[in-house]
Amino acid sequence: MRRVPRPPDSALPTLPPRAGPVVLAATGAALYVWTWGSWPDVLVDFGRELYTPWRLTEGEVLYRDIAWFNGPLSAYVNALLFLMTGPSLGALTSLNLGLLALAVTLIYRLTLQLSDNVAATGACLVFLTVFGFGQLVGIGNYNWIAPYSHELTHGIVLALLAVSALRTWGGVRSDAWVLAAGLFVGLAFLTKPEPFLAALVASGILLAFDPGGRGRRARPAATFTVGALAPPLAALLLMAGPLPLGAALRAVLGGWPYVVGGEVGDLLFYRVGMGLDQPMERLMALLWSAAGWAAALLPALFLGFALRAGTSAARWAAFAVAALEVAVLLVLADGIHWLQAARPLPLFVLIIAVTALASSGRNEERRTETLTLALAGMSFVLLLKMLLNARVAHYGFGLAMPATMLTVVALVGWLPALLQRRGAAGNVLRAASLGLLAVGCAAHLMTAAELIGRKTALVGSGADVLRADVRGLYVRDALAELEARLTPAGTLAVLPEGVMLNYLARRENPTPYLSFMPPEMAFFGERSMMEAFRMSPPDAVVLVHKDTSEYGYPLFGQDYGEELYSWLRATYVSILTIGSPPLQPGTAFGVEVLMRRD
Repeated sequence: MRRVPRPPDSALPTLPPRAGPVVLAATGAALYVWTWGSWPDVLVDFGRELYTPWRLTEGEVLYRDIAWFNGPLSAYVNALLFLMTGPSLGALTSLNLGLLALAVTLIYRLTLQLSDNVAATGACLVFLTVFGFGQLVGIGNYNWIAPYSHELTHGIVLALLAVSALRTWGGVRSDAWVLAAGLFVGLAFLTKPEPFLAALVASGILLAFDPGGRGRRARPAATFTVGALAPPLAALLLMAGPLPLGAALRAVLGGWPYVVGGEVGDLLFYRVGMGLDQPMERLMALLWSAAGWAAALLPALFLGFALRAGTSAARWAAFAVAALEVAVLLVLADGIHWLQAARPLPLFVLIIAVTALASSGRNEERRTETLTLALAGMSFVLLLKMLLNARVAHYGFGLAMPATMLTVVALVGWLPALLQRRGAAGNVLRAASLGLLAVGCAAHLMTAAELIGRKTALVGSGADVLRADVRGLYVRDALAELEARLTPAGTLAVLPEGVMLNYLARRENPTPYLSFMPPEMAFFGERSMMEAFRMSPPDAVVLVHKDTSEYGYPLFGQDYGEELYSWLRATYVSILTIGSPPLQPGTAFGVEVLMRRD
């Protein structure tokens, strides 16, 4: 990672200055067109991200009229967008496309400071193809265009902005940049705990290890603290208008009470996500995956040491190694579990952090190493939620992204440059790494192509059109039935999840609760939900089949939520079943529409 003077003939080849941004822009545009409309899921999670800002524009208040377990920032930002444009899926995805472009720009600029434009471009290409527009599980939502939780993507962008601001401060020494970094971290506090902690750790490292700050750390630390406290205090004042002070404080704290209270960690879903359900087995899988990475790249490393930098033999060897790497990986493709390739990321990040700590150099070199350490700290904090089960799919589209970017820079930039400085042929290792990453990205794109190909049903209309799998046909029929039976002011609740129907039908849920999955049951309590239904029963209820075994409770009404389910059956009458009867053991997918008894 140290940068030392080297003769021109030993330098790794780079791209023309503008080639990287042009390639990234073209790739992003192509992926946007290809994946259009497939980003959200028709029933899971993302309906909440549309319904909530729509209801806020109608005068409802977060935490009072809508039960919420994250910070308030993202919901109100999206509500402001809807106030300006009108509620629509198109408006929200356009905003998210802009945020994705901002994230790519920040990552490119930061990684360019750590290596060269080949590594920076490679990292951002991996970001776009695997994370930005990813479709790696059976539902949408785990991408940057329609994230299951805007708090995650907003928080990560704010963390990157904080790092960029402090990096700029390190060069110009203006307190305004420290204050800006503090503001970004304070805003991240109003999203989710994970990105806030990542932003705080990265900022703390940049402030503490700044090579020009010896003996002068008190002033920037104080400035940063003032900036970080301002957004939560401003949010508290704003929320204290419509809410009692205690409720406003709880609102500003967002997800922290649930994290500290242990509700999250008690569910099987989150233990599996962290790899704590079978820690030894998960650890062995991590080590085996790391061994796979080593097997793929060590031959190129040894060949690079055997050749001299800048020779024609080294150049030809780079082409041959890249071709051979791709060929071997394609032959072995059926036996490679690409979706598990990210398991060693926590180990890789630790190695990068230790290397940065052990390095020494002049001020500019120390600033580079400090930035590396800060990004490693951010990456590791985000990985804590999947420490022994790291993955790029599911939550990994956000949590594993910074660690993946650092790993790409290490493989394409730092390690080849280290060989090159020692007179070896670092371009051989770079070629092998690029070949490995290219095949890996292609494998993820093939997975995405298969899943997107299943989304043949168009649901919604106008700017709210989205592509869905076969479940979209059931949703369309349910929406048509509701439109025929409900009055213009009729209300609706969908259980255990599916608030997307509320949004598409523009039907209010008269209770504060948008989902009735095991996490929400743990957060808010079934008793509170029962009371809300009794006080404000919706005119119609839709039951959607959902297997929730991953949480340890297979079916709503059978294994959890029994009291609420029984009350619904007693209070409502079934008028239409589409597909199989929902929420019954061993049945296929189905939807049931119920109307309130007179």
